[in-house]
Amino acid sequence: MKKIQDKTLLLLSLVGAAAFSFMNLLELKPNRISQGVKYSSFEFFGGLGVAIIICWLGLIALAFYGKRHKNLMVIIVTTGLLLLLLWILQLKTGAYTKGNSSARVSLSAGFYVQVFSIYMLFSSYAKGIKRYQWIKWIGYISIAGLVTFLLMTGAFDDLSLIKEYNTKKTQFADNLRIHALLTLGSVATGALIAIPLGFLAYSSKKLEDKIMIPLSIIETIPSLSLFGILLVPLAGLGRLPFFDSIGVSGIGWAPAYVALTLYTLLPIGRNTLTGFYSVDKGAIEAAKGMGMSKGQIVQKIELPLAFPVIFTGIRIAFIQTIGGAVLAGLVGGGGLGTFVFLGLGEASPDLILLGVLPIVFFTVLLDYLLKAFEKTMRGVIYD
Repeated sequence: MKKIQDKTLLLLSLVGAAAFSFMNLLELKPNRISQGVKYSSFEFFGGLGVAIIICWLGLIALAFYGKRHKNLMVIIVTTGLLLLLLWILQLKTGAYTKGNSSARVSLSAGFYVQVFSIYMLFSSYAKGIKRYQWIKWIGYISIAGLVTFLLMTGAFDDLSLIKEYNTKKTQFADNLRIHALLTLGSVATGALIAIPLGFLAYSSKKLEDKIMIPLSIIETIPSLSLFGILLVPLAGLGRLPFFDSIGVSGIGWAPAYVALTLYTLLPIGRNTLTGFYSVDKGAIEAAKGMGMSKGQIVQKIELPLAFPVIFTGIRIAFIQTIGGAVLAGLVGGGGLGTFVFLGLGEASPDLILLGVLPIVFFTVLLDYLLKAFEKTMRGVIYD
């Protein structure tokens, strides 16, 4: 038996192939509330599904291939696999729903597991491509281009997720804006509070525990409990004319904003403390020898060298807050969590996904962009 060269590739490929072969791909419903008919990938795609399973088998075979250009081959096959999956999906969906305007297709676990496996393969093996970076970007552009084309031409209009979006398009735009404002506002406010606190903890050893322990305690408080704690003081604050004019009350955006801000304090504050501790003491001693004052050392030496670590804390806070802002929907604060809890109340998985999928997409995108910026910043500072 040939030796396995890449167990990660084998595992992810087997998961994708198993999802294609044994899990339900989608459910075809006559309308929004009726039970539908579930189809596996083979049942729904018919003969066209052979092309997809061949791609999965090709990836499994590559797990036993240990020679050059394997990463490149994985990227090409996974890109082609996703393009093929989406294209055949829209072809067959139109054929199944033709003539019934109320019919809809609800995607099931088999589809999402396959897409997740493809994403994990693409993101993992794209890192191993150095000489052929342009092929990776062709993959990105091809996938984005096909998805945009299919959405613009209405090829996916029969998907239940798209029907939910079209019904709530205005609400979606408003809640997406609120979600973004809550995230940005909370992280920005948290950074303004936590960075000085982290520096204060670094400056005085006696204050370190007095600052960091309360921040750690806040992080352990469950979100719903924190909303309950904030209810009374914010309701009282809302009775004052100024705070009443900006909409502060025990429910709404205010408790969500305060709670999310409090949850950002620990990652940013802890990384600020770590960042200042990580500054090379030799650089500080050299600056003292040059006659720099304590303020100049902080401004010109310690803060620039510590900032990449501080920024890592800000990145973590961003990723944490995008997901945490879902709970704003529980207290009437708006955001994409509104669709999540509305979908739970109506037993509508696609309405839940209308709130969840944008959060997943923007979390991945923002994490990638911030990591790229962080890497560039480290290169500029340390080189």
